[in-house]
Amino acid sequence: MKKRALAFLLMMTMLTGTALADMNYDLSNPNLNYQKLDADEAMPMLVDVLDEATDPEAVQAGGDGAAWTQSGPQAADAQNAAWPRTFTLTLAGDTTLGSTDDLRKRDDCFERVAQEKGYGWFFSGLSDLFAADDMTLVNFEGTLTEETQKKEKKFNFKGPAEYTDILTLGSVEAVTVANNHTLDYGTKGRDDTIANLEAAGLTVSGNGQLGVFEKDGVKVGMTGYCFPYKDGKKDISKDVKALREMGCQIVIASFHWGSEYREDFTGEQRSIGRAAIRAGADIVVGHHPHIVQGIEAYEDSYILYSVGNLVFGGNVDPDDRDAYAARVTFTVHEDYAEAPEVTIVPLRLTALSDGTDYRPILAEGDEADRIVNRILKRSSNMKEFVNGEWQ
Repeated sequence: MKKRALAFLLMMTMLTGTALADMNYDLSNPNLNYQKLDADEAMPMLVDVLDEATDPEAVQAGGDGAAWTQSGPQAADAQNAAWPRTFTLTLAGDTTLGSTDDLRKRDDCFERVAQEKGYGWFFSGLSDLFAADDMTLVNFEGTLTEETQKKEKKFNFKGPAEYTDILTLGSVEAVTVANNHTLDYGTKGRDDTIANLEAAGLTVSGNGQLGVFEKDGVKVGMTGYCFPYKDGKKDISKDVKALREMGCQIVIASFHWGSEYREDFTGEQRSIGRAAIRAGADIVVGHHPHIVQGIEAYEDSYILYSVGNLVFGGNVDPDDRDAYAARVTFTVHEDYAEAPEVTIVPLRLTALSDGTDYRPILAEGDEADRIVNRILKRSSNMKEFVNGEWQ
């Protein structure tokens, strides 16, 4: 039986008060995070986390105690020769870089914040989380285009091509575009968006386009689809087969599904998610409800029914500010990956209590516990969950 584990990660930040105004939004040291201690220990402990695949003999301490690792062609060759190895993914939610024509008239719109704070602002609260993994995947819900002809609908989201810098500065490597806003500005807007994302070096998947991200000999394949689903079903077996033939040891299936602001996942979501696991997907992640939904443990994997929003420029004052990211760790062999271990990372869409600055942060303390309990309340087959244990 493959090992399956789920854990709760609670990471702390030291950014407070006026320090935000002067902070440097460059990516911080990816080897540092904060581990939650037992209740009888007064303070959180700063932990130096080194990649388990790193050769201990190649790690040396500098004069200030900082760790550095061997680099260069010989180190790369040694790493590529070693199987199995650990590969860590972060799966996060709806990301809209830009707003609507009406919202752009407001002083608190996304575009105004981007102009005042800079493009590094938006993911700066999650820099330790995203920079410390091997790949981060988000749902890109909107367009990056100069097209002006838009569809007749309530919300049409758009930003300029240069907003791809927000993703790359935030250590996001991959996006799915399988959602109901990809065509907000027609096929021209969709094609522009994909071209701009790919030009920035991002791996794009969704709506029939397969994506493959490769790092250190590990290939991650991605596929995704958006509602409506015919007869409440979706077969991704051909996509999975194609990705396996490309040499992907890991396959992620993303689905835009469910009902907006509904906490319970639907029968359709469960049917499609389970079918995707049976078809060979290694994990399933869902979006569209804009709030968190439960997780289902199924056949040594997981269906993340909705991880909620992330950096969402389409709402200047969200009613629901809970979200989470899933930290998914695989032990990868040369031609397959073992069952994933998943860690829930509870998030808040903003540190503000009113309005938003479009900058999600790690939830802390009782707030983090509340978000995790909210997720588990709507979850299925999660008896193995251990709250507070760092894996």
